[in-house]
Amino acid sequence: MAIDWSNYGREHYGRKNTQSSGYQEHPYIEGNTVRKVTAVPRRREEVERRPERRHQPRRQPVTLPGISGKSFLFLATMLCAVIAISFSYLSTQNEVHSMKDEIVALQSNIAGQREENEEAYQEIIDSVDLAEIYEKATNKLKMKQAKNNQIFTYSNKKSDMVKQYADIPGVED
Repeated sequence: MAIDWSNYGREHYGRKNTQSSGYQEHPYIEGNTVRKVTAVPRRREEVERRPERRHQPRRQPVTLPGISGKSFLFLATMLCAVIAISFSYLSTQNEVHSMKDEIVALQSNIAGQREENEEAYQEIIDSVDLAEIYEKATNKLKMKQAKNNQIFTYSNKKSDMVKQYADIPGVED
């Protein structure tokens, strides 16, 4: 039997296949590994899926990944310290603010007192007539002007104030 090499592998060329497999059929076969010319893969059988039972997992204690008990305690302590320092800072700021307000009120009070004192001093100065005092002292009280030898001066180098514990010697009353 002689092989027609010009038509080798083209046996099905020109024939119509009565069974349609859904795959395109090639009119010729090449190579030596072809097992079946019209091999169609088996259809996958659909497996009836049953709904899986959903069961609640047992509750485990919540643990934070990466934070141990000591770390958590340290962070909680630091948080409390920050809150305490913040509260202390805010209360100190409040005290400073209230003290500033009090200082401003006291300064305005002092300014008012100074103004009143200056007005009172000016009234006293205006009410004193030195000519009238001299006339009353010399005529009515028979006082005389002090002489230079009757005036004693005392200089204190320690302070401005002088305390007199006894009469000055040589001064007549």
